[in-house]
Amino acid sequence: HGEGKYEIALAVAGFNEKDLTVEVEKDVLTIASKDVDLNGDKKYIHKGIATRKFKKTFTLGEFVEVDSVKLIDGILSVYLEKNIPEEEKPKTFKIGVK
Repeated sequence: HGEGKYEIALAVAGFNEKDLTVEVEKDVLTIASKDVDLNGDKKYIHKGIATRKFKKTFTLGEFVEVDSVKLIDGILSVYLEKNIPEEEKPKTFKIGVK
């Protein structure tokens, strides 16, 4: 998405925001479905959308943080941003001449 901005997109048709968790622990991003019976007592002749439990993990790079999370039309988007602290950024020095 640009300098230091990234997106992870997952198709999660059949899930809503209450059925999903997004968390970061020790630079590992975990996206998972909660242990919920999404089908209830329903019986299907044909079911084209699987709603089984899942868990995906991603190792985040140094200084990469989750900026926001959105669920739109069955697509879960996790927006990431690289925030390098000022003290870690390279320093440029002016070269003097005598």
